[in-house]
Amino acid sequence: MFEGIYGHSAQKEMLIEAITNDRISHAYLFYGTEGIGKQKIAKEFARRILGVDNLDTCVDYKYISKKEDKKDIVAQQIREDISDDVIEKPISCKRKVYIINDANFLNDIAQNALLKTLEEPPTYIVIILIASNISMLLPTILSRLTKVEFSKIDKENMDKYVRDNNIVLQDNIIEFAEGSIGKMNNIISEKLVDNFSKIDEIICCFEQKDIANAMIKCGDIDFNNVENLDYLEFMLFKKKHYVAALEVKTALKRLKMNGNYDIVIDNMIIKCIERL
Repeated sequence: MFEGIYGHSAQKEMLIEAITNDRISHAYLFYGTEGIGKQKIAKEFARRILGVDNLDTCVDYKYISKKEDKKDIVAQQIREDISDDVIEKPISCKRKVYIINDANFLNDIAQNALLKTLEEPPTYIVIILIASNISMLLPTILSRLTKVEFSKIDKENMDKYVRDNNIVLQDNIIEFAEGSIGKMNNIISEKLVDNFSKIDEIICCFEQKDIANAMIKCGDIDFNNVENLDYLEFMLFKKKHYVAALEVKTALKRLKMNGNYDIVIDNMIIKCIERL
């Protein structure tokens, strides 16, 4: 169970014990940083609860997430997929399992709709909420959930994932991923690794007070992509250029406020060099 899922040994052990001893809660909250494996563990837990090989073909399993054309998970989704469905007993399994991904997108009306089921749950249901920001969940919801906190994946498991998948990355980038395999895979899929190498060169230009080359190299990078600015800030902090790193944070704020891109970036370069 949980093979191929990295880290979270204590959480895995707790869930295995719940299944082994048949002490499964009717509702869970899996919470923690994005991209650390909460959804994978939730789905594997659901698969073992139901005793099936494939969740996609299981009639007693439902996966609920925010629809692309909606900014929230709305009450209608909860009523249709959970409230109206829990009335019917399982068809092929002993239990019915519902996973709500990105549960922090549940609006207040949807949460109140869900609350009715959580207050009087049928004995055969298990609801698993997955969230990265539990402050968005109502106290009345939180009080009815068994909470399982997931921490960032430790460096040993991050390194093991890289080795097992034959990924070649600098240690700086693995560290920048902050214990999130999802974030690391996103960096690779968006082809940001080359950009990050160029940012390392830009920092060298900063340290050498080379404004001209810093501006030329920055021209090759789209800092509207927040990950690029975040990496620049991260590396400046890592090199203990703390004041310069604050200038990057200021640039990010100005871009979010629709500041002129060229002016913001040029000013950032000049200020960073001045602060080193």
